[in-house]
Amino acid sequence: MKTMTCEQMGGPCGYKISANTPKEMMEEGMEHLKESHPDISRKMETMSAEENKDWNDSFLRTWEITPNIM
Repeated sequence: MKTMTCEQMGGPCGYKISANTPKEMMEEGMEHLKESHPDISRKMETMSAEENKDWNDSFLRTWEITPNIM
């Protein structure tokens, strides 16, 4: 399991999200954005394919370097 903040995932706050897989982390992160930062959530939904790829690549790099927690 890993824990990342909203900010580490490209958001504006320090809310902590824990997940076992990158997919789960993305889903939990999007849920947080929808609830707490709807303006950013809407912006993400309109990202171009290139912007989406850039975000995903950045997220996966951050996921890889984030240590596992027990």
